[in-house]
Amino acid sequence: MKPTIVAKGVRLTQVLRDYVIRRLQFSLNHARQSISGVIVRISDQNGPRGGIDKQCRIQINVPGMPSIVVSSTAARIAEAVDLAVHRAAMALGRTRSRAKSIAHARYPALEFNA
Repeated sequence: MKPTIVAKGVRLTQVLRDYVIRRLQFSLNHARQSISGVIVRISDQNGPRGGIDKQCRIQINVPGMPSIVVSSTAARIAEAVDLAVHRAAMALGRTRSRAKSIAHARYPALEFNA
């Protein structure tokens, strides 16, 4: 999984890029086969004024399912990334679980009377 990372108002250093990739791999590794793409957008809403304004938005594309988009806002970039990655992993798990239950409901097991 090679995510696309976009930064706006934030300097995208190699350390930050590696941190985001490591967090994504750790949290989404169980579903890496089903993920076709990940886009991470990191932004600073208020600029140099500070405050709780660092935002991380993650979009996960899974073939045959709608895109999963989550975001989080925090005072520090690492906190925003951690929270967004956690939310993305939870949302992906729910979506995959829902897709499995729909598939099972659509094709119930056949019963044979002997």
